Amino acid sequence: MRCTEEYKTILGSYMLREEANHWWKNARQRLGAGGMVITWEMFKREFW
Repeated sequence: MRCTEEYKTILGSYMLREEANHWWKNARQRLGAGGMVITWEMFKREFW
């Protein structure tokens, strides 16, 4: 794909952001976060 270095950076950061957003939505469903606050301890136990 031919594009400028600046555009590569913009596109790359967009792709990473969307991937992270998708991952977080799935993680919240797994944790059962229906309005529940996810603490740092819960996060570490699940993902560390």
